[in-house]
Amino acid sequence: MMELKMEECLLRGDSCDLMSVLHNEGLTAITLNRLDQLVTKDLCGSRFTRVLIVLKSLELLSENRVHLQTLIDSGLTAKVVLWFEAVHDILTSDLLKNSVSLVTLTEEFYDIFQLLGQTSLPVSQLSVVLLRLARFTLEPEIHFPLRLEAIRTFNSILESLSREQKKLIQTDQNQTLILSQVAAAVLTAGDYELQVSLSEALCRLTPRRDREHRANQWFSSHDISSAFCDIKDADFEVDCRRFLNFVNGLLGNQRRVYTFPCVRAFLNSTELFPPKDDKLDEFWIDFNISSGCVSFFIDEPEGFLWGSIHLLKEDVDCYSLHLKPKQCNGTETVLSVKLSKPIMHNNSRAQTVELNFNCEHHRELEEAIGKVFMEAMTSPRCKDTGGTVQVSPSVDIRHVRSYGRKKPQSKSQLKILPLSSPSSEEDSLVSKRSGLNLSPSGVPGGAQLEISGTNISLFVKEGLSCDRKRAAPDSGYLSDHNEGPLAQKRKAAPHSEGEATASLVAESPCKGAGPTQEGRFAAGAAPSVEGERPVPQLELDPTSGITAALNNFKTELNKHFTGCWQNVEAEILLSLKECQQHVSSLMTAVHHHRSKLLQRFENNVSDQLNRLHENSTSLNSMNTQILSFFQTEMQRLGSFCDEHLHRLRSLEEGVAGSWSSE
Repeated sequence: MMELKMEECLLRGDSCDLMSVLHNEGLTAITLNRLDQLVTKDLCGSRFTRVLIVLKSLELLSENRVHLQTLIDSGLTAKVVLWFEAVHDILTSDLLKNSVSLVTLTEEFYDIFQLLGQTSLPVSQLSVVLLRLARFTLEPEIHFPLRLEAIRTFNSILESLSREQKKLIQTDQNQTLILSQVAAAVLTAGDYELQVSLSEALCRLTPRRDREHRANQWFSSHDISSAFCDIKDADFEVDCRRFLNFVNGLLGNQRRVYTFPCVRAFLNSTELFPPKDDKLDEFWIDFNISSGCVSFFIDEPEGFLWGSIHLLKEDVDCYSLHLKPKQCNGTETVLSVKLSKPIMHNNSRAQTVELNFNCEHHRELEEAIGKVFMEAMTSPRCKDTGGTVQVSPSVDIRHVRSYGRKKPQSKSQLKILPLSSPSSEEDSLVSKRSGLNLSPSGVPGGAQLEISGTNISLFVKEGLSCDRKRAAPDSGYLSDHNEGPLAQKRKAAPHSEGEATASLVAESPCKGAGPTQEGRFAAGAAPSVEGERPVPQLELDPTSGITAALNNFKTELNKHFTGCWQNVEAEILLSLKECQQHVSSLMTAVHHHRSKLLQRFENNVSDQLNRLHENSTSLNSMNTQILSFFQTEMQRLGSFCDEHLHRLRSLEEGVAGSWSSE
């Protein structure tokens, strides 16, 4: 009967009615088991919208703290973790990981974990939740925005813990082991915002007294560990900026994030200013290779919080990097980026961003912008259906969601730089499958095309025409679709790390940009066949396609085996946790029984001691009476003897007198 009622609610998409059904059936382990069977079946059938309705009904039930605690006592945490693991497996597969409903479902899991973290969750269960979020963040196959939000949820849960819970989590062995992987990810994250969140997790899970010792274990370089130990919680955003700038600079050509101080920034003719903070010494611009965007924070005059701008690779129409004479003397490097969709800032729309740097950074800027806007083209992405790149105020790091997530505000003990701005809750994906065969490196198999006079190398598929339109495979990027043309906007959410594009095509340079010069390219595109430079003949290698296919097969097989191993590992960890809970319950029962026996023994001994005391008192009283009686009788006996002795003396005296008279 319950299954029929739940099915009716799911068909109507009514989470409120489903909540009522669950409440009326009773929030017991039996009810959760039936719900678990339903969710597991829907996840296997890729019916993610139905699972989303179930989670929303649980979220509605959790608004009542008593109901939430009852669900937790009935095993809700274990069920949600298993469901989340199933979603993780789907996201790391090549089938449905770009589904809009799957991304939305993942967001809802973050909200459920946030609710669980705000309760008095047993440390063993809390540790499993945090471990799953950390592993989710470290999974390169998952879309970058979801990974970023996972570590933010991780930090948000840590902040909501009590002092006692935090101490227990900091000493938990599972968390200690995962921290070494988190520390390693700081060096390879490829996005500044992700680096900040990972560093925050390290600081939150490491007491100040242990930080130096653990940092020496995490980082092989003493300079890096020393720089990490210089981060103070009170000035986290400034100290973390210095730490990450130092780390990224130390990595040299291996770094995945380039950061440069900007002299001036303009949005069309409007100058943009850095955030007003005395502790920020420079106007920093971050070039994020893995997420494929250029990001920086600006002062928002009309808002209390900072504003943030993200120049996403797929939104860049064209860009140029060139030297420009200063007004006084010398030269400066100017990066000009024209976007395909305008940025909204201070109620105005603009499509051109100009960033001015000191000319000493020109060579590194060429390298950085090439890796961000060219290498990112080899990553899967979604095409937007319209809208604008929105510049919106950032909010607290733990509650910001770059693709339309909302969380209750709470005061952080760590000051964090604002991250990417939140978008609306109506995020969606527009994906399109590419017909090109990709090699394991993400480059289409075929011959290599070298363009004379430039440093651009494009790999094209045999027979691919130059005027073929680019087809972007699914990537899971989110876009907002609000009513009205002016309301449409495209949030500048970070890209997915490790994404690969499916094709490369020629695009024309931006209008009015003038002749092509060194450092000036159409973003992510090769020059047109009809352009100024001739295209040489393709040199075809008949074995390249076979080699690429074999490498692709090997890579996919390795991913499959790795995924299977991770699934087994996760199941083992979960089984160990369940065994630990059972053993802990048994040991607790034994301890309680032992305590009862000890208490019973103590009570018996107390009773016997009381009786002994009473008997001793009685015996003492008897002894006193005997002694008193004996003393009295002794006195009477003494008097009796004295009296008779006196009488005997009197008789003797009388007899003696009569003898003397005779």
